[in-house]
Amino acid sequence: MGLSRDLAQTREFFTSRAAGWEDRHADDDVLFDWAVSQLGLSPGDVAIDAGCGSGRALTPMRAAVGPQGAVLGIDATPAMLHEAARLGRQAISACALGDVGRLPVRDGCAAGILAAGLLPHLPDPVGTLRELARAAQPGARLGVFHPVGRLTLAARHRERGADAHDMNIDPDRIEPLLVEGGWALEFLDDADDHYMALAVRDG
Repeated sequence: MGLSRDLAQTREFFTSRAAGWEDRHADDDVLFDWAVSQLGLSPGDVAIDAGCGSGRALTPMRAAVGPQGAVLGIDATPAMLHEAARLGRQAISACALGDVGRLPVRDGCAAGILAAGLLPHLPDPVGTLRELARAAQPGARLGVFHPVGRLTLAARHRERGADAHDMNIDPDRIEPLLVEGGWALEFLDDADDHYMALAVRDG
């Protein structure tokens, strides 16, 4: 089965930018560590990085769940997963090529899910949020995260010609999207230098 038009565009956008991705965003580690800490993961938990890219969140996720836990990174762009492998991330996590709208996991397995830089690339955010909710156990946390401010992110998308749905993370839109997708918004941190909508799995 072929890629959807939007998924193909997302893959094309990130393929040309994958090599050296983290070198160009070298100051993001602290923010990713903070974002993962908001998920409240414990040793033995299952954690998912949905749209993992080069796998920057996988190291703090592994540290949080320990050797007895499980970490899965999934991304639609092979070049990003190649970059993750080059950086040694596949030694600490399972990294899979796939669509976050069809996660290869059982129902209710995850205690925490990070969606970093994901929602603006989703034409059907509610469908994907519902799939993330399917994979989450009751009370699990979802972090919709960006290591830059929302307005800066939108400007970057315009400059780079990305076919992005930036309104998905607008403060007036994010809570209704999350609720429809099966999540309850816990807090919204719409800062100048980062963005985090932390939600809890309903039910």
